[in-house]
Amino acid sequence: MVILLRRAEGRETFYRLLEWDKGQAASERLAALILEQEGFRDIDPSHPLGGKDGGKDMLCEFNGFKWIGAVYFPRGQQNFSAIKKKYRHDLEGAYRNGAKGIAFITNQELSLMERKTLEETDET
Repeated sequence: MVILLRRAEGRETFYRLLEWDKGQAASERLAALILEQEGFRDIDPSHPLGGKDGGKDMLCEFNGFKWIGAVYFPRGQQNFSAIKKKYRHDLEGAYRNGAKGIAFITNQELSLMERKTLEETDET
């Protein structure tokens, strides 16, 4: 007899996202669905099955402006310096592609201070 125990109180989703093992294509599809729910429109994945994307995982529109969708779903919690490095790399892609903003979708747990640090990052 096999008994499957699930984590209670929403922790199951937290751990499945943190230990993401579905690959880049699935994470980009999930991110596109999240962006759509948040009001982004005309979501256009660059290479949904993998490949060089020119500094953008997807193009999208928000409030009439061009935005870049950037997806970062590594397996397991990464240290903040690794997350910030990836964010800065994706931010450079937003600048190269003439975007007004960047939507950085990640499975990483970020403190409020870490979020603020990323929001204040500017490569200009």
